[in-house]
Amino acid sequence: PPPATMRTALYYPHTEVRSRNVIHTALLLWDNLEYIAPFEGYSAHYEDVETAEAMEIIGRKRVPSESEKGQVHALIEDLIARGVPATFRYEPASGTQDHSYEMWPQKLLHETWDLLRDAGLTDRHLDNRDYPMSQSAGLSVMAILADVLAGETRSRITDRSLAYATIANAAQVDAGPPNPARVVPLTFKGIAYDRLPIDRLIDFRKREAREGGSDYRKFRHNYLEAVEKHLARITRVDARTAHRAQLDEEFRIDMEDDLADLKKELGFARTDAWLSKEVVALAIAGGTLFGAGVGIPHIPVPEVLTASGSLAMLGGLLGSRNKLAKARYDVLRKHPMAYLHELSD
Repeated sequence: PPPATMRTALYYPHTEVRSRNVIHTALLLWDNLEYIAPFEGYSAHYEDVETAEAMEIIGRKRVPSESEKGQVHALIEDLIARGVPATFRYEPASGTQDHSYEMWPQKLLHETWDLLRDAGLTDRHLDNRDYPMSQSAGLSVMAILADVLAGETRSRITDRSLAYATIANAAQVDAGPPNPARVVPLTFKGIAYDRLPIDRLIDFRKREAREGGSDYRKFRHNYLEAVEKHLARITRVDARTAHRAQLDEEFRIDMEDDLADLKKELGFARTDAWLSKEVVALAIAGGTLFGAGVGIPHIPVPEVLTASGSLAMLGGLLGSRNKLAKARYDVLRKHPMAYLHELSD
């Protein structure tokens, strides 16, 4: 049976949502979009009026509890104990450009910052009280935090492809021959969010809230459930085969039919083309998909395999039998759409 649909998404790695595509996606798909805040009194600030209005409707602050911070600490402790790649080490920039990742101290336990500092992954806090890390380490830590906060009830969505890369590789669990399980990117046609004016989506969600919303929510939920069902179908189907092409074509046709009511409510003609943007998600694939020992297929995902330092960074986590890898494996096995990455802003 298809997995239960996740109707809330958790955004990371930044505290404020930086991508309008993420806002478009959330307005159309999810009931709420959570963001990771450092403390209860924190207030997100958006200079863009439409983004601020959209987040007022769907945005929800998520502050890590002490218990959740403890879970993050255990995962990081296990990861460090098994060895992390050299690209995780923090080295203050000697020139004018600093490519470090700064993180609010309140998002982790004091003990976790001590652990990271002892491992050479951070230094003393900066003048603004943030802790600096390398991009590789910082994005990985935020991905771990997002995993703990999202659990099995929320999708994770990111607009940083390097953050996505840490998931695509760190989540692999070496089950051994003859049937290794691997996490692979999946591409499929999604709604072209750039063709949907954000003001229409905002008005749609306002009507949903004002009028009780059951019918409007149903339009959105039907689409999300159909996407997850499609992902569940193609998880073990080689993208290079005619069978996969047929499944994708059936999905496209079904989507055009299922989106008819939603298009009407948003003020679009039934014939308006919506399915043109490629969306990337992750899913578990068995060894029968690409064969034992074949790794991640050559799917063009920006920066995932080509970002500066990412190959070395991911190599240290690939196939490791750590708590982090096992936790992500379990989530992905049940929820193919648990992780989403927006390709462009």
